[in-house]
Amino acid sequence: MTRILKTWGTGLLLLLSCLCTSELLAQTRQVKGRVTDEAGLPLQGVNVLLKGTFTTTQTNSVGDFTIQVPATGKVELVLTSSGFNAITLVATNADLDIKMEKSVSTLDDVVVVGYTTVKKRDLTGATSSMAGRDVEKIPVSSVAEAMTGRLAGVQVTTTDGAPGAEIVIRVRGGGSVTQDNSPLYIVDGFPVSSINEIATTDIATIDILKDASSTAIYGARGANGVVIITTKSAKGGKTSVSFNSYLQGRTLPKKLKVLSPYEFVLAQYEYARIRSQSDLDNFTKYFGVYDDLELYKAQKGTDWQEELFGDIAYSQQHNVALTGGTDKTKFSFSVTNNKDNGILVGSGYNRTYTNFKLNHEISKSFKFDIGSRFSNTVVDGAGTSGGSSLRTSDGITTRPVNGIADQIAIDPTSSGPDDEYEQFLKSLINPVELAAQDYRKRVERTFNSNAALSWSGIRNLTLRSEFGLELIYGDNKRYYGPLTGESRNVGGNLPLGEITTYHNKRYRWSNTANYRFKSRNIHDFNFILGQEILAGTVSTIFNRSKFFDASLQPKRLFANMALGTPDRYETFDGPGDNLMSFFGQAFYQLKSKYLFTLTARADASNKFAPGKRWGIFPAMAFAWRVSNEKFMENV
Repeated sequence: MTRILKTWGTGLLLLLSCLCTSELLAQTRQVKGRVTDEAGLPLQGVNVLLKGTFTTTQTNSVGDFTIQVPATGKVELVLTSSGFNAITLVATNADLDIKMEKSVSTLDDVVVVGYTTVKKRDLTGATSSMAGRDVEKIPVSSVAEAMTGRLAGVQVTTTDGAPGAEIVIRVRGGGSVTQDNSPLYIVDGFPVSSINEIATTDIATIDILKDASSTAIYGARGANGVVIITTKSAKGGKTSVSFNSYLQGRTLPKKLKVLSPYEFVLAQYEYARIRSQSDLDNFTKYFGVYDDLELYKAQKGTDWQEELFGDIAYSQQHNVALTGGTDKTKFSFSVTNNKDNGILVGSGYNRTYTNFKLNHEISKSFKFDIGSRFSNTVVDGAGTSGGSSLRTSDGITTRPVNGIADQIAIDPTSSGPDDEYEQFLKSLINPVELAAQDYRKRVERTFNSNAALSWSGIRNLTLRSEFGLELIYGDNKRYYGPLTGESRNVGGNLPLGEITTYHNKRYRWSNTANYRFKSRNIHDFNFILGQEILAGTVSTIFNRSKFFDASLQPKRLFANMALGTPDRYETFDGPGDNLMSFFGQAFYQLKSKYLFTLTARADASNKFAPGKRWGIFPAMAFAWRVSNEKFMENV
């Protein structure tokens, strides 16, 4: 009889689940579509928004998207992408086939394509661009975050949700199986390893070179695409001061439903009961006898999602910019401070960034430019990825109650735990305590300065020489407390500390000759020839000590590394990625109809053996502007 009642009960629950599921499915429907450009090529990263809501999605690498919309009523979708006209359309039940048109107003915009600039309408390669006015409107501290979903063919993801976490950028997907797929980053002509230190308020343009034709000017380094960032230039005229600021608060948008204390201990009981009598005895020892499990219904339990991610994370940015000068001398200076408190307890990000530019016209033929940037970045917290001991899932999988151990914590005299029970107590890791013991503090200071001298004494010809210097200092402190896995494996369940410091120097010297010639409306010629040298040094010191006193806190530990037992001490001094290059590029237009681009670069790198260091990277592209043909006049 009991088995029959259980069977009927199970059937009834399944029926109710089906009815509830059908009701939920009836409330929404799925809309699918594909987005292409005027040539029929798929557009990746197009933002698709359900009008009047915060529901949004993006197109994938083949231009497809899927979005959940209400089942009834008029449903409108808004599609936006940088460089294209926005589209608003009504979502039907059929799959949508959407074509986006390029914004005519952006065709005359100038795009940086390496060592020169070209109008967007004259490009033969594949590029994506984003204006600084669009970047500064987005309340984020990282340039990479501002690019998310706004540039076709560019995928931006983060390895961790913590502030200051590494952000991965992929241009048209990964091009290598075993090597790094990161693009080449160029800021004001200088190659940099990261763009995280650039303030969004100081950006003038972001240009992405995506195909082989446009990236060939950078040789093998541009194989994964090139991200070129140009910061705002100096402006003359009356001295002006501007202030830009924002403050925002972020919270965990949704918490997952987890077991209540009673549901948890009941599940543990059922699991122990079907395993073995020994497991059942251990359950009774740790959680009590079965007849007393009803007591857990009155116990509140711990909501670890709330403990780890429940606080409001405040972010703020303050920017002050000063511009002015005369017709011959122009300057700009800006200071930006970003402070982000992470949603995860113990995480935070603080950056102070300065940018100075000066343009001086020495004579009609000579011009002098100088620019300097400095950033000081401090990142707190180890996050939840990579070598971190804490995982995001700990907020969901950690037990809401610890059984009899909770009573012992309140009244230690209530029962004296034996050795086995003592081990059980040690295994009950508190995620908040684990986050505090998995301590990390990263400090990085970057100074970058560029100076350039230009001469245009001959008509249509410009000679330019640039020299750049970059200095990077980094200090990474890592503390592993007794609760961490690293302490158990290496430190004998005692604290251990690691300090990594590095000093990088990079130099750049570039000389270019740019010749532009235009003959009526027939020939339009732009030729650039150049040479570039990149050199630098790398210095790193790694120090790790273990077996510190269990009561020693991170700050005191790092100030007294000699109190521990030395474990590893490593130093490295060597050259950086040194490079010598010669390059040339030619843009030619015939009657504004036929466009040709020829590019070649020869690189020699110290990464390769003597005698095999040189490589040549040629490229050619052709475009036909059909709209300028006579037979298209009436189209």
